Amino acid sequence: MNHPNSAIPESAKPSWWLRYEMWQAHSHEKFLRRWGTRFPRLRNRASSRRLVIALIVSWILVFMCSIAAFFTMWFGLPFIALIAFVFLPVLYVLRAITLNVSDAPAAALDEIQLSTRNSARSLAFTVLWVGMFIPYLLLILISSGADDSVSGQVIYGAGMLLIVLVVAATSIPICIVGWWLADPDPEDYAVYDPPQYSQVPPHETRNATTTGGLDQ
Repeated sequence: MNHPNSAIPESAKPSWWLRYEMWQAHSHEKFLRRWGTRFPRLRNRASSRRLVIALIVSWILVFMCSIAAFFTMWFGLPFIALIAFVFLPVLYVLRAITLNVSDAPAAALDEIQLSTRNSARSLAFTVLWVGMFIPYLLLILISSGADDSVSGQVIYGAGMLLIVLVVAATSIPICIVGWWLADPDPEDYAVYDPPQYSQVPPHETRNATTTGGLDQ
């Protein structure tokens, strides 16, 4: 029997992919055990929306730095500073207060969380492939000019712009989850005990499932 939340049948998954899924589940469990009760004062809709706005503003500033990369190499210092000291810390806090719903494996989410995550990822994918046309069209316009050569600075800037757009698109799911975060009961986070995942290696799980199916 195939997992209802998996697009790939269990019998078609190689053992390394099953091991990866188990590693992903344990990583999510480890993250929740460490951060599941942190930042209690931020676990409300007003605070999470302020964090989402801060994340969007930091991305806009990073986007401006990537545009500056077309003209100068001095963009690097503010670019690195914004990523290291603003964007990533805010992103990590959002992951903690939303219980990492946007990046969690399907087996660790309930029905509502899974539906929210999937719809947010669908929107992020749409924004991603549409946004990729921006640097591509920019390169086409530049290369169609009178000059047959394109400077290395322009190519470098296009590469940085691509990276920033990909990072922005992959941040959309957590922004959606954080923006609509409900105001929880404080007792919900008094003690957090994430679900335990099976310790059985993936190949043994597959063999047991196959054997059970043959016996039936």
